[in-house]
Amino acid sequence: MVSRERGSVMIRFFRNNAKLIVVAAVAILLGLSAPAVGHGVHAKFAHNADKVDGKHAVGAGAGVAKRRGKLVATNKSGYLPNNIIKRAPDAARLGGFTHAQMSSMPLLVQGAGVSGTATVGSGGVNLSAGSTGEMRFGFIVPPDHTEGTELHADIVYREHSSGACSWHISTSGLVGPNEHLGDMVSHNGAWAFPGHTGWQGTIPVPAGGSNTFKATFTWPHTDAPGKYVQFAVQRNGGNAADTCGAIQVMGVQIRY
Repeated sequence: MVSRERGSVMIRFFRNNAKLIVVAAVAILLGLSAPAVGHGVHAKFAHNADKVDGKHAVGAGAGVAKRRGKLVATNKSGYLPNNIIKRAPDAARLGGFTHAQMSSMPLLVQGAGVSGTATVGSGGVNLSAGSTGEMRFGFIVPPDHTEGTELHADIVYREHSSGACSWHISTSGLVGPNEHLGDMVSHNGAWAFPGHTGWQGTIPVPAGGSNTFKATFTWPHTDAPGKYVQFAVQRNGGNAADTCGAIQVMGVQIRY
């Protein structure tokens, strides 16, 4: 039996601490409900655990069909598959240059020289009239050249006659190494030029106001990338068909 005095004390306690009791009760209720809330979050996460932003992921070895619309992981070396993209936007270029630009870029000239009466001046190689002189140089076939397609040498030259004339030439060249004959063996050949089926003939020079012209030669032999090819042209100034004055070769372009 509770005494009147003790009852009065309890009543005062509850009055003074009513807010505290309510707060405590709310805390207990939240504590009891917390596991249920946590379980709900866990279940939702587990249901979508194999996706990133709603997308499934596959390994680096997955085929194109299996990885369509999915995220692709790198391999154990940290790289993506080589065929992860169909073609790079700039794949047809090298260093930003197109194939056409690359095929007319300067090549490293090797074994350049002259013989006979040919001389090297400030403007280029001089091939005198009435005598025999030769110029030659070599180069490595570029890696982007397709073997079997035409390989050309364009020479730009000057001739100052007032009318039309012709200069008589002979061509020659080398290519190698030829592996089936041994790496130290090169094949002798000659460059073809328009209007002739052999390795010698005349190059016509038209009359007119211009004194700068171009002559094109084609290499008809092995031209695999990485091969060494030599270009040589000899002027036969003493030939009766040679009617031009002095020829000055100003430059050469290898075109393919």
